[in-house]
Amino acid sequence: MHERFSDRARRALALANREATSFGHHHIGPEHLLLGLLTERQSVGASVLRHLDIDPEKLRAEVAEAFTSGEDTSVGRRPHSPEMKEVMDHALSEARKLGHKYVGTEHLLLGLVRRQDSTAAQVLRRQGIRVESLCEEVLALLRAGAEGTDEVAKLEHGVFEWVHQEELAKAFRSTAFWHTMILAVDSANRLGTGEILPEHLLLALLRDPEGPVTRLLARKGVTIDWVREQITKPHNT
Repeated sequence: MHERFSDRARRALALANREATSFGHHHIGPEHLLLGLLTERQSVGASVLRHLDIDPEKLRAEVAEAFTSGEDTSVGRRPHSPEMKEVMDHALSEARKLGHKYVGTEHLLLGLVRRQDSTAAQVLRRQGIRVESLCEEVLALLRAGAEGTDEVAKLEHGVFEWVHQEELAKAFRSTAFWHTMILAVDSANRLGTGEILPEHLLLALLRDPEGPVTRLLARKGVTIDWVREQITKPHNT
C-alpha cells in the first residue's frame, strides 16, 4: 500500500514511528501520526493547518499531554494500532474522492479527522477543524500551488509532494537511470555511508566523463576528484 504514498507522507509515517518509540508505546496510533505531520513542517498537511490559523506547537502540546508513557524500550518499526489502520483506510478513501492517484500528507490529515473518536481527531475538532473545511482548504492549497498564484507555490515541498509513484516509474524503466543509481550505491559504500545521499548521486553523474553534468561542471573547474575531496572533508565546509 505504501508505494502510493508521497515521500512527505512516508516521512510523516516514519516520524510517527519515532514519536511512538519516544513515548515507549507498542503501536503507532493516530496521535503519533498527528505529531509526525506537525514535525514534517514543509508538507502540504502542515501547510493546510497553518492556513487554518492552527498553532502547531499548541496542537503538539495538547496531543502530548494526552499521552501516558509506555514501557516499550525496543527500537525499530512499530505496528499500526487498529485505530491507525482505520485512519490509513480513510486516507486512501479521501485520495480516491479527490481523484488523486497518490496519498499525501493532506490525505493523512483528512483521514485523522475522519476517525472521529481518536484523541487526534478530538484535539483537531477542539481547534475548530472539520472534515468539510479541511477538504476545502486542501483543494484550495493544491490548486494555488499548481497555478503558482499563492505563497504555497514557494514552499519547499514544491510540486513533489503530490507526484504519484507511477510518474516516477517512467524513470525506473530507463537503463541510464539504473546505471546512475548503481554508481551512487557504489559511491555510498566506498565512503562508508549507510544510505544514498544527494552527493552520492552527484558523484555517480560525474563518473560519466562524457555525461552532460560532467561537461557542464567542468566549465566551472569542478571535477569528480574535487567533489569527492569536499565530501570527505571533516565537517564539510
